[in-house]
Amino acid sequence: MTASHPLRHRLFLILELKGNKDKKTAMVFSWLLTLMVLSNVLAVMLESVPSIEAQYAPFLTVFDAISVAFFSTEYLLRIWTAAEKRHPGRPTALRRRMGYVLGFHGLIDLIAVLPFFLQSFLPGLDLRFLRVLRIMRILKLSHYSTALEDLIASIYAEISSFISALYLLALSILITSCLMYYAEHQLQPDKFGTIPDAMWWSIITITTVGYGDVTPMSGYGKLIGALTALSGVFTVALLTGIVASAFSTRVRRQEIEFTTEVEELIKDGHMSAKEQRTIEHLRQEFSITEDHARAIIRQILEEQSLYEKKSR
Repeated sequence: MTASHPLRHRLFLILELKGNKDKKTAMVFSWLLTLMVLSNVLAVMLESVPSIEAQYAPFLTVFDAISVAFFSTEYLLRIWTAAEKRHPGRPTALRRRMGYVLGFHGLIDLIAVLPFFLQSFLPGLDLRFLRVLRIMRILKLSHYSTALEDLIASIYAEISSFISALYLLALSILITSCLMYYAEHQLQPDKFGTIPDAMWWSIITITTVGYGDVTPMSGYGKLIGALTALSGVFTVALLTGIVASAFSTRVRRQEIEFTTEVEELIKDGHMSAKEQRTIEHLRQEFSITEDHARAIIRQILEEQSLYEKKSR
């Protein structure tokens, strides 16, 4: 086991928005990080306006350099403090740090600063596309929200159903685009001249977007279009339902796990200061709101009290 460094541990709690001792400092840092991320996203958007870029280019360049310095410092501090994050499969500080660097959050934090350094070290190359990549800094907010991770985990939990729905969607696109090609390619060779061209129409119709840039003209084409639209309602609804159900199941599972952990902690009917800190850590880990956590604890205590009265 690696000995905990006091300053490193304190910074870890601040960066991860955990603990009560430096709660105000952690909140200030989280709001500062959020402000920097949103400001950078806004700056990238404004740079795409020629008149704004021409007038404020020096200011935007300086702001980007300040942002990179801020994000780079944060990235290095997260690498250093990652040694404080206990993990049963990573007993050493080096393995914990590598776990962060190669993990989701570490890669996002690296992408946030990588475009700047690539442009600095490779000035001769046309790397303008990297400027747009800076929009990925918005993903840094996932440090304080598990929404993206929960969505990915939910889909992974229902991966077989999700793949089956995707298969049906792909099958619908392929069949309807082939039918529409044979029905319309002579009437509209510029729109349905090939099956890949017809696939564009099929995707737009099945997903119910309906740009209206390509429409069938023949009777058979209109019939196929109607069937395609109906198949889109079913397949897209199926995908949406699977994701929504999986997400709801994950939230419910987290609530059950939190309740089980709390029941074990306060089975004596009382909460010590240490147990309260543990419960707060569990609440953050399972993404339970404070009001919901209090309601769960209140219900557990009431059930324990009722059980004790019945057992007397």
